[in-house]
Amino acid sequence: MTGSPGLLTTIFAFLLVLGPLVLIHELGHYLVGRLFGVKADAFSIGFGKELAGWTDRRGTRWKLSVLPLGGYVQFAGDMNPSSAPSASDARLSPQERAQTFHAKPLWQRALIVLAGPMTNLLLCVAIFAGFYGTYGRVVADAEISGFEAGSPAQAAGLRIGDRIVAIDGERMDGAIDVAGRVAYFPGKTLPFAVERQGREVVVPVTLATREMSDQFGNKARIGDLGVRMTPPLVGGFYGDSPAEAAGLRIGDRILSVNGRPVAGFEDIPALVQPQAGHAVSVAVRRDGQVLTIPVRVTEGTVPDAQGKPQKVGQIGVRAGRLERVAPLRAVALGFDQSFKVMGDMVTGIGQIFTGDRSVRELGGPVKIAQYSGQQFTLGWEAFVSFAALISINLAFINLLPIPGLDGGHLAFYAAELVRRRPLGVRSQEWAIRTGVALVLALMVFVTVNDLASLPIFGG
Repeated sequence: MTGSPGLLTTIFAFLLVLGPLVLIHELGHYLVGRLFGVKADAFSIGFGKELAGWTDRRGTRWKLSVLPLGGYVQFAGDMNPSSAPSASDARLSPQERAQTFHAKPLWQRALIVLAGPMTNLLLCVAIFAGFYGTYGRVVADAEISGFEAGSPAQAAGLRIGDRIVAIDGERMDGAIDVAGRVAYFPGKTLPFAVERQGREVVVPVTLATREMSDQFGNKARIGDLGVRMTPPLVGGFYGDSPAEAAGLRIGDRILSVNGRPVAGFEDIPALVQPQAGHAVSVAVRRDGQVLTIPVRVTEGTVPDAQGKPQKVGQIGVRAGRLERVAPLRAVALGFDQSFKVMGDMVTGIGQIFTGDRSVRELGGPVKIAQYSGQQFTLGWEAFVSFAALISINLAFINLLPIPGLDGGHLAFYAAELVRRRPLGVRSQEWAIRTGVALVLALMVFVTVNDLASLPIFGG
């Protein structure tokens, strides 16, 4: 198992994730407020006592505060929880009053509030789009190439050669979508639509439950279909691939290695890994012909079941095909991936409310810090991907209609639109106090939850 990063690395990585995300969120509010002529009195990263800051020529106090778990923009006139006018506003000049938040039309106030979570969402889209545009998209067909021992899919009646096209009515775009969807429903029975011999067949499958552990020892309970879905097609090559140098091509179907048949891509590592430094005979089907190609196996390093590095043989072939993505398509895929992540969050929270998942799976700031440090040690790509997930988490949480959050203010504005007048100041203040109390109670709960999961407390 890979050792966890040190405390200083964890704190640094946590601040490196949360600081920019909070900054971007608050900049969304600030910039749209400026667009509509609202003066900002303060812009803070963190809460509580000011550690450092300066005042710009517009009179905005930019500051870094002691508790780095969020931030805020205080607009002119926004001096109480409900953002309602105060008695002191009567002393303002007409020009000053026009720059206050509550003096703006309803639609402008709504856009200012909405801008924060939308900026976090757009950042997530930009990160995913950047990855798609830079590296392309791996396309792997969801064709069943084999079954694991005790496979629930095989027991339910799925067959080798079936191609999974939908799960519970949601269309699947390949093996990656299938794996991601199945993971969220351990022990559940879901209808699987498969393409079989040119027609679509629907088969209900009760998924198995499997506990997965990563290289840092983090455990998760996931659904397991018990299938191998990757046909042994060469979809691409890694680095200085010995297979590519030997003459294998993208699209080749690997039939055997050293005479031992290959049914799915998952069979290849077991046949190649013990052969480091030796040549293996790889039979492939290409354009209707069977070719036998000798490939020299090189030595590489992969983690074992406990996360420890081990030396193994590799031929440098990639499952699925790597599809280049045009810029506009990359943006579309970025939106698609972001909304899928948000949908998975809704599914997970719903399962906690229905009792299908334990509340112990909820994470808070301690767990975010822990994962930040771990992802930081894995390299910038893993770290930036993790930041994208946290960004969309911030967007989602802030859009919840809980008083005190952005979504709560938007709910007040929706009520104002319907009633044609704002809710009473006292009603809003009590609702916001209740919402803040709920949020603080949840923060305390998830923090205790996080601490209880740490090894020092027996987790």
